[in-house]
Amino acid sequence: MNQDLAIHLQSLITALEDIVFEIDGNQIFKNVWVHDESILFMPKAAFLGKKVGDVMGPMAGLFTGPIDKVIKTGEAQEVVYKHLDPSIDQWFKVKMRPVVKSPDPEKCILVLSIQNITQQKQAELILHETKERLQLSNQLLDVSQELSQTAGWELNVLTGEVFWTRQAFLIFDEQVDFNPSLANTRDFFEEKDKKIIDKNIEEAIYHNQSFDIETRITTAKGARKWVRTIGSPVLINGQVATLRGALMDITLKKENELELITARNEAEKASRSKSDFLSVMSHEIRTPLNGIIGIANLLKLNHTMDQKEYVKNLIFSADHLMKLINDILDLTKIDNDKLELLFANVNLVELVINIKNQFKSLAEAKGNRLKTSIDDEIPKMLIADPIRLGQILNNLISNAIKFTEKGEITLLLKLLSIENNNARIHFSVKDSGMGIPEELQETVFESFKQVQQSAYRKHSGTGLGLAIAQRLAKLHNSRILLKSEPGIGSEFYFDIDFELASDQNTPVYLETSHSMADYKGKLTGLRALLVEDNPINTMVAQKQLEYFDVLSDCAANGEEALELLANNRYDVALLDLHMPGIDGYALAEIVRKTYPDMHLIIFTADIMMDVKVKLARLNIYDILNKPFLPEKMFEVLFKVAQARRI
Repeated sequence: MNQDLAIHLQSLITALEDIVFEIDGNQIFKNVWVHDESILFMPKAAFLGKKVGDVMGPMAGLFTGPIDKVIKTGEAQEVVYKHLDPSIDQWFKVKMRPVVKSPDPEKCILVLSIQNITQQKQAELILHETKERLQLSNQLLDVSQELSQTAGWELNVLTGEVFWTRQAFLIFDEQVDFNPSLANTRDFFEEKDKKIIDKNIEEAIYHNQSFDIETRITTAKGARKWVRTIGSPVLINGQVATLRGALMDITLKKENELELITARNEAEKASRSKSDFLSVMSHEIRTPLNGIIGIANLLKLNHTMDQKEYVKNLIFSADHLMKLINDILDLTKIDNDKLELLFANVNLVELVINIKNQFKSLAEAKGNRLKTSIDDEIPKMLIADPIRLGQILNNLISNAIKFTEKGEITLLLKLLSIENNNARIHFSVKDSGMGIPEELQETVFESFKQVQQSAYRKHSGTGLGLAIAQRLAKLHNSRILLKSEPGIGSEFYFDIDFELASDQNTPVYLETSHSMADYKGKLTGLRALLVEDNPINTMVAQKQLEYFDVLSDCAANGEEALELLANNRYDVALLDLHMPGIDGYALAEIVRKTYPDMHLIIFTADIMMDVKVKLARLNIYDILNKPFLPEKMFEVLFKVAQARRI
């Protein structure tokens, strides 16, 4: 019976997947049970009679220690170990239990059952590795969110639960044990922003729409912050299950934006104040200057020989003052990006010859010789802005004459290339004057800067000419360069690309010099209303109109003008803009509606660009700027007379 029981017991043990060893209290193998002997690292019989320490080799300590503990305490022990062969990736768990306890080691029996736990161990290792990677990812996420001040959030639409990443707690200044919900998260936002939050969440849930909004919050510590909230719906089975997104602290960015807006508004306000100031100053300076130049031109028509030199000097001084005012206004327009080039077909050679003739007498008066050198290959007709190009050359030549005594000034034009219907032309103004030291050459292009050396101080001027010329060159996508040597002279040069005119034979309008006597009595039959509050300007304009044989009435303000208009018929009305009571803008609007056939000419000392824009809205485009040349007044009035067949 005992033998049968032993055989039955052995059959049951060998049916197990585990390996079972029987050892005594001296740790000597007494028996081995295994269903497949091949899984042992040595034959079964080789174990019997040997000690655990002898069989296990270097890894013996992993087993002998726990076995001693089982013998001494009677408590079961477990050891997990890897296959004794390092090249084999298998893991095992050995359970050590006492079966027979006895003070005699030879009678003491222990059982060691070894189970292959490779799959379980590998799963644990993979899980551990995944946890480590996840932990690392979370750490990196926390770092990146902290650096970018960006948090993550999620709202479970079904349960109402809200999840925050660690950075969200920092943004809201909340403790990590704070339990966020939709309600208490909403409480952080300002009242006016809560409605925005509610609306966007509703749109996201019911219409599957993402949102990106900027709002203000008050944190748990009372700090006010700007936050940007981004949210997107997540669908499950076609229904929005969660809202997921990011929360960013944009306080610094928003404050910088607000500072920029404030700075921009202040700059615009300063620009408007500057424009308003220049507009007023332009008007206030030009108004008396109009009287001076107007009276000088009237004296030019009728003076004695003894007075001729006085009149000439008076006109020269007035023109000099006029140029100074125009330079300041041009510089302001360029700096405010309000100056644009007006292109037309231009005969460049004739334009340059006219400029030379304009300065010839001035150069000769200082004992200078003014020459031109023009390349014969330059195309006849180019598309250019003759006014602004002429202004560049005028300033450069004027400057050269100013700083040259009994020398030579040369204006040179050279064709550099013709490609793709464009001609590149080199311009140079060279003089034999005193020259400019190298360390001071850059400053000559700065506004209100002149070379501050004793040799130059005797020459008057504002220092605006070269600054304006350089800015005008920039409008032409060019730059004026300078070569100069003290005592030898200076050369200012630049290159400009011009588009070729489609018709190289198109005639160019060149102003023909007329004597004022040619205009006398040429506008007989034209009736004009002059509205001007300055008595001197009224007198000058009326005398000029009389010279052209224009019948005119004068009004000192808008009310007088309306009374005259009600009782008389006029072909044209010349309106000053700045008048007490009804100003020129309001009067022009009334005349436009009440007397639509009357031609309006604005007669003003305010030449700012805003004025032209306002007048354009009233469909008024004829502007006679004060101070005006008699020829310009005739030209404007002559167009009206022609249109009315007078």
